[in-house]
Amino acid sequence: MSSDEAATSNLPFWKRSPAVGLVLWLIVVPAALAALGAWQIQRSGVVLENYEALATDLPQTLEKVREIAATEPMAMLQFGDGDDSRSMTASMAQAELEGAVDGINTDLQVAKVRAPLAWGTVIGSVVALIAALIGLAAAGLAGVRAKRSRDQLILSFERLRFILPFLLAAVIVGFSVAIFCGTLFESLSLWFWERVSGNGIKLVGGALVLAGIAVYGAFTAVLGLRQVFALFTPEPMEVKARIVSEADAPGLWRFVRELGRRQEAVVPDTIIVGLTDGFYVTEAPVHLMPEDRLLEGRTLHLPAPHLELLDTAEIAAIVGHELAHFTGDDTRYSTRFAPIYAGLWRALNALQFAKGGEFVVQPALRLGFHAVGRLDVAVAHWSRLREFEADKKGSLVSGPKGAVSALIRSSIAAPAVHAGLDNAFQRPEASGANLVAEIAELVRREGLSDPAEHLEDRQPHPTDSHPPTSQRIAALGVTLDEAVLAHATRRPEADQASFGQKGFRDWTAFCTSLGTDFLGEAQQFQTQYRQELEDAAASVVEDEVVIYDNIKAMIWMMAIVAVIFLAIALFVFVDQLGVGTARLIIGGFAALIGLGFAFYAYSLSRRIETPLMVLTRDTLVSPRLDAPIAWTDIATYGVYASQRFALVLTLHEHAPLPKTKRWSVYTKVQRRKRDVTLGAMGIRGMKPDDFHELIGRYLQAAYARRELEAKASRAA
Repeated sequence: MSSDEAATSNLPFWKRSPAVGLVLWLIVVPAALAALGAWQIQRSGVVLENYEALATDLPQTLEKVREIAATEPMAMLQFGDGDDSRSMTASMAQAELEGAVDGINTDLQVAKVRAPLAWGTVIGSVVALIAALIGLAAAGLAGVRAKRSRDQLILSFERLRFILPFLLAAVIVGFSVAIFCGTLFESLSLWFWERVSGNGIKLVGGALVLAGIAVYGAFTAVLGLRQVFALFTPEPMEVKARIVSEADAPGLWRFVRELGRRQEAVVPDTIIVGLTDGFYVTEAPVHLMPEDRLLEGRTLHLPAPHLELLDTAEIAAIVGHELAHFTGDDTRYSTRFAPIYAGLWRALNALQFAKGGEFVVQPALRLGFHAVGRLDVAVAHWSRLREFEADKKGSLVSGPKGAVSALIRSSIAAPAVHAGLDNAFQRPEASGANLVAEIAELVRREGLSDPAEHLEDRQPHPTDSHPPTSQRIAALGVTLDEAVLAHATRRPEADQASFGQKGFRDWTAFCTSLGTDFLGEAQQFQTQYRQELEDAAASVVEDEVVIYDNIKAMIWMMAIVAVIFLAIALFVFVDQLGVGTARLIIGGFAALIGLGFAFYAYSLSRRIETPLMVLTRDTLVSPRLDAPIAWTDIATYGVYASQRFALVLTLHEHAPLPKTKRWSVYTKVQRRKRDVTLGAMGIRGMKPDDFHELIGRYLQAAYARRELEAKASRAA
């Protein structure tokens, strides 16, 4: 069993199972609140009936008692029957009944208020339950219909996107009303049996605060949902690439048009070529950088390194695959689908940002994620079929083996491309402008990755997901034999023209322009990054900072307590209180406690000038640990000052762990968690936030120096 599985197995069953959690929050909890409300209605009816009867009977009884008290104030009157009967004089009964009559009207008003609150509990929970059931049914129905066709996918979830925000708001509002009314009803019940002591009023106030938090959370969540009703306008895709005109690459444009003619596919309006992205087509607006141009219409993106590493048949298979998306209106489908998907996610994000209402938004969040989950299943279904169909169409122009070779080679070329671009990004000053040629030389020198390691890879795409490469190969019905693998893993030949060289009028100049754009951005980033590192490294100028435990207050406290107990012992012995044995026990016990506190105060005073830790540029040193801790061995840290002050350092997996050198309850090393905890009573002369900032500054400075040294080493 993996660690994740072990951790999951320790969770309650309703957290392990999304279905159970969904039923629990959307059906069981609202139904339970409705049942509570029904019980409250029954109880409020009984109480209201009793107090209405009392409001009628008590004044009549008071008038009779007044008549008796006027003539015979000491006459004994009996009230009640059986065990509940009470006897008192007429004058006392008159005073008590007058107080009861004064309070009965208030009690009656409270009883009348409770009745609509009980109905509020029922109505709120029923609204939440009905909205949840409608949402579950709508999501389920949309998921079923969405698998019939892509048009049904869009239509079903357009409807779902329209009604879901209303349903989420209804669940939140209903749930909040039920909680508010139910809580307030139960708190007002305390009025009838705690009114005299005043505790009932306090409990009512506390319940009002809790109910108010629920209402505030619901208000915040619903307020956030308002933005979902606005029309969603997709932002243009930002792409780092250059436009390829027909004058720049006449061979490439002839190649693409020929593929379109053979597949009876639509030809793109614009072809762009970049360094960092893969092959894809889109009809969404494209914001082209660094030219700062906005492209409309059908756009085909090609990666320059792959145009250098793949042959004509392989590129034909991939470009044919992408043009097939134009033919099947896949790109238009993606453009229409994006607002639906984004709208649903905006609704869920609005709910998650609700402050103070985590509990009341839980049912709505679960309903929303369930709906999006149904959407994801349908999207994955059609995405899989679309990609398989596009692969088949692409293979018609290159042959199945060419398509398989293209899938494998594009997958195994990706790591080499990433490595070459990453190296250039890290050291732009040491790279030539033609990064495509450098990547080809890297592959020529070191070869490509093992195809077996990339069969489960998915081709990158900015808007869609692809099935794993192994499934796409299987769908093409091609067996991976040695000939296919040998061709897919071949090394580029220096004397053989690449596809890019054949398709472009001046391939070298075009690649150089791409490289210049890339290196310019990399240089700007590295300059800024280096300045940030230097600033962080320069933030620590002291050779060392000595940190002391703030134990002076504790010493004074222990000394005062010791004096008190010793004074008690002295008083017992001097005044000879009690018999001899008792005096010895009491006085001796007080003296023993006083000496104990005095000894503790003395031991603390011996440590007052002993550092808790010493911060140097490279290490954190503590007398409580047998070895210093290098800053660069620390993965994370935390400063805690709630119950007791503590600095907790979590070390990297392979960093050496120190041992505790002296006994201390609050200093410990946890080897399994790789945590080192240095406890204290506080930091002398420093607030917790200031100490946290100081530790963070030393930590960042050490990592910054290490990175600067690594950069200097690479440059050398």
